[in-house]
Amino acid sequence: MSRVNQSRSSRQKSRPSLSVPKPAIRLQDAVIGRLRKLIKKGYSSSLSQGFGREYANILKLFGDYQQEVLKANSYTVTCKEGCGVCCCHWAEDVYSFEARTIVDFLKKNHLPRLKTIVSRLQRDVAWLNKIHHAVRTAKGLESGGACSADIDPYDIALSSFYQLRRPCPLLGSDMACTVYPIRPLTCRIYVSFSPARFCLPQNILGGKAMTYLLDLEKGAMELFDTLHFMYDECDGDTGLRSMLLKLLSR
Repeated sequence: MSRVNQSRSSRQKSRPSLSVPKPAIRLQDAVIGRLRKLIKKGYSSSLSQGFGREYANILKLFGDYQQEVLKANSYTVTCKEGCGVCCCHWAEDVYSFEARTIVDFLKKNHLPRLKTIVSRLQRDVAWLNKIHHAVRTAKGLESGGACSADIDPYDIALSSFYQLRRPCPLLGSDMACTVYPIRPLTCRIYVSFSPARFCLPQNILGGKAMTYLLDLEKGAMELFDTLHFMYDECDGDTGLRSMLLKLLSR
């Protein structure tokens, strides 16, 4: 899955060095243990009550893990409700079961807004496809040209999409996330230690932007990947907006 392999250069310019204290390591081990049990149970649907209950406990442990790491280091997270700057990124590395859970939540809690959300998703997907096509054409890839191994056209498209500053369709009018309790892990791990202005598209690649992906170790993330493939409904797609559009259009 792209969480393991895809570059996140557009979202992480400066990476401070954070130590992981023993309490956080114990919490990480607890997350790994619960993930293994959840995989072993093999629920028929990610919308089953059992899956939802157990995954909620995993997210709680993960949140505690993040707090322990932050507490053990001298950095202060500057992210605040209503900021929404980073929500203009094209969120990648989203798990299939997360997208399905969000769609179910939207249908139950935001039904009057669904038409507007779908319309915004359609426009955003069209924009990313247009940018990606333009990048590939510029590099001659559409006609069979070769691309440098260290330059991924999709990464360029993602970074360029952020420059459009198109807010996530799941944000409310107050720029607060309307699905915050069930937001994807890729949203949870992104934190900033610098003022919000340095996260703006025109500043994010500057040296003053201190953003960090406060993730778990690779072994733990591979277990999340396993869960993703168990419930994949979008043929390998891991973009939040494109996955939501596919699921809401069925």
